[in-house]
Parts: sequence; structure tokens; C-alpha cells
Amino acid sequence: MSEYPGYKNRATFVASVCLSESIQQLRTEHPNMSVLDVKMECLQFLLNNSNHKFVNQFLHVIADDIDWDFLYNDAMTLTFK
Repeated sequence: MSEYPGYKNRATFVASVCLSESIQQLRTEHPNMSVLDVKMECLQFLLNNSNHKFVNQFLHVIADDIDWDFLYNDAMTLTFK
């Protein structure tokens, strides 16, 4: 049983909390974006906001653990307060 019900893993949960508004905005402004396009935009955003080479390496690894299909498809319905 997942410790984060509804999410594949912790990486997806954290990404959802941190990036759902950005993903929703991207999909609204660019409705033809693919899942890969969204992933690359989010990863580039995170990398641009970190200038530490080790953190950037971890971001690449973590990005592969995130269930981007879930975030892509559910970003329009996820809301956090």
C-alpha cells in the first residue's frame, strides 16, 4: 500500500504539490504540449533555479522517478491549498 494514496511514489507526490500549478498553466497556454514537453519544461525550470551541480544531477535522477503521465493528465484537476 502506497504511503501516498493516489500517487505512484513520493517523487510524484512532491512534484504534484510543487509543480501542478505550473503544469496546469503550461497545458492551458500550450494545449498541444506532450507529456515529454511538460517534463522537459518543468525540469528546465528546476535546473534554472539551482546552480549547484550535485543538486542538478539529483534533479535529473528524480525526474525519471516522477510519474509524468499522471501529472500531465491530472494537473487540470489537482488543487492544493
